[in-house]
Amino acid sequence: MFGVLKRSQTISTKFAVPRLATALVHTQPENTTITALGARLGLSALNTQTLKQALTHKSVEEEENNASLEFIGKRVVGLFATEYIHCKYPILHQGALNTTLRSYIGNKSLSKIATEVGLQHSISWKTPEGDEKLGHATVMADCMNALIGAIYKEQGEAAAKKFIHEFILARDFDVRPSIKVQEPKRHVSILLKNLNREPATSRLLSETGRHSSSPVFIVGVFSGKDKIGEGFGSSIKMAEFRACQDALTQYYGQEQKNFVLPSDAHKVDQYDASPLAQIEVMI
Repeated sequence: MFGVLKRSQTISTKFAVPRLATALVHTQPENTTITALGARLGLSALNTQTLKQALTHKSVEEEENNASLEFIGKRVVGLFATEYIHCKYPILHQGALNTTLRSYIGNKSLSKIATEVGLQHSISWKTPEGDEKLGHATVMADCMNALIGAIYKEQGEAAAKKFIHEFILARDFDVRPSIKVQEPKRHVSILLKNLNREPATSRLLSETGRHSSSPVFIVGVFSGKDKIGEGFGSSIKMAEFRACQDALTQYYGQEQKNFVLPSDAHKVDQYDASPLAQIEVMI
């Protein structure tokens, strides 16, 4: 019934695969997956088409992408994150404030949050050939910003703010590492001068093993009779460095427990603005 093919007649399994000339395309799933994502994030009321647009990265130029939504979202999340961090830590110096903001709303953070909520299964994007800068993490962060932009555009400020606080600002964050400066001793001296307080003095509080291979010194930094910082180290100089850093951490890291955000001022009878840091140390 079936004839036997000779060697010269054998069917070749090799065929030419069309090569994408410009990009690798990551296509978007069906609307059911996108709808499920919206339900999981509490965004069922958001228009499905708008949600799909927010998840279509701007690298996909031939479709209605999220470029405009991402632009809006970045500004919205920046506003609400800035007011929250400023009210919670009103004395943070500018460098620490910027570092803290990046830790909350930078690409690395937003990409991680986007992955945790499953955004990677619903996005559409395109990797231009030879463009190593457009990585998956950047795309995820862009889509997260666009999602916030979509919420703001369709449901308003209150809905966007609620989403940002629940998914981004509700995370615990240790602000202390961001307060570190390169010259803490000099910074403390200038800060105390600007605050009209007595100059800083360092005092050796205790020590052990001075003549051993592993000595430990504990130094305190004082302003008058007040101890403002304490540190330890294998040398007095190291202990003093850490003591000055501790003094800065205790000052700039002061946390306000009860505060009203500026965006909530209309909800209270009398709004008292959070105090602005009066001292900007220039070194």
